[in-house]
Amino acid sequence: MKLAIIERDGIVGQPVTGQLTGHHDWHVLPDAASGIARLNLSGWHVVLVANQPGLERGLYDCAALNDYHRQMYKDLAMVGAKVDAVFFCPHAPEDHCDCWAPQAALLRQITERFNTEAGKVAVVARSTELLQAAASLGACLHWIAPADAAAHPQCPSAQAAQHATLAQCTEVLLHWQPPRSPSQLAAA
Repeated sequence: MKLAIIERDGIVGQPVTGQLTGHHDWHVLPDAASGIARLNLSGWHVVLVANQPGLERGLYDCAALNDYHRQMYKDLAMVGAKVDAVFFCPHAPEDHCDCWAPQAALLRQITERFNTEAGKVAVVARSTELLQAAASLGACLHWIAPADAAAHPQCPSAQAAQHATLAQCTEVLLHWQPPRSPSQLAAA
């Protein structure tokens, strides 16, 4: 199985600052939906990850977040893009949870749910912390330079491939072959 775990905010959708109110807050970024659709057509499963500390802080509730995601799924489907799941951390940073980056529990949950080894997963992130979490699991790392790339001129991980956009990253992923597991090598 080809599995791409993509950071939702700043790569697929415009980040929301402050209070999330629902579907009105969703704004897909240019070429993100078509990039996901191209991955889907090539047999990729796509999972989005996000940090949602506003839930813990009471800035919004699950109903608003669900409304936001319904609009996201609808907009992506309009161009043939499918996201298999959205995983998120609801905790505030002061909770020091192990699910959000640089901890890797959320990424581990995804690999377990999709029954795949972390080394066969491509993680597409714009945050250094998510790259650190993915690296700790041995995933294939892809870094999308933030919009303020002048402030972040270099990729934060020597292990990560650097891309300007999700569309550029998609081109690379379409040609990537995940490493074969020992059982696959033995059967060959």
